[in-house]
Amino acid sequence: MIRQSVPGIVWTHRELLRRMARQDIRSRYQGSMFGLLWSLATPLLLLGAYWLVLGRILQARWGDLPGESYPIVLFSGLAVHLFLAEVVGRSPSLVIEHQTYVKKVVFPLEILSPMTLLSALYHFGASLAILLVGQLLLTGSVPVTWLYLPLVVASMVPMAVGLSWFFSSLGVYLRDVQQVIPLSLTLMMFLSPIFYPLEAVPAAYRALMYLNPITAVIEQVRRLVVMGLPPDWPMLGIYSVASVVAVCWPST
Repeated sequence: MIRQSVPGIVWTHRELLRRMARQDIRSRYQGSMFGLLWSLATPLLLLGAYWLVLGRILQARWGDLPGESYPIVLFSGLAVHLFLAEVVGRSPSLVIEHQTYVKKVVFPLEILSPMTLLSALYHFGASLAILLVGQLLLTGSVPVTWLYLPLVVASMVPMAVGLSWFFSSLGVYLRDVQQVIPLSLTLMMFLSPIFYPLEAVPAAYRALMYLNPITAVIEQVRRLVVMGLPPDWPMLGIYSVASVVAVCWPST
């Protein structure tokens, strides 16, 4: 009997994946008064806080960009980090959280990581919607290069799934991974150009920043959203290849 590939398993169980992702999103807000509206309220409050504290009170600046762009710059980078952090941060306990399915039925474990990915994409989409509206209100316009954004997001999807598959399988045998991952994600946040421009990093260490899986994506998103420039195609191509390798390696 030929063993079905991991992408094939995910595709075969796509309807189950869709139902589980929908239930995963709903369960997060189950019992709350405003339900799914919290998925919009949270990024809205974050963007409002950045605008008030950093833009108005501290008068923070990002290079030569006008002051009203600073909350957009910061929020765009943080949204990318939160997306990957949601997928990877849940991965070490994925199998353990769904052990009822694993023990009692023949369950395709391969769809657990794509399930968290779809849930994270929902919240990421809500953040991008708030970012789009916020940029329109703060700066008065949005660049047409926003249209390239799906390409950049798509390049990050295989990377997120691959990392989730790896750490979810590792977390079954090594429970310490559940403690290491949150710390690693925090370090990843500060070792990426979220709160500072990449140009502020000494040239000798700047290339090392790209070992962080979100650095290239943050730079690409800001090119599109803030600077109104098309993607850096060579960089996007290299990152896409690395992303595909990341998703193929755990599934081999």
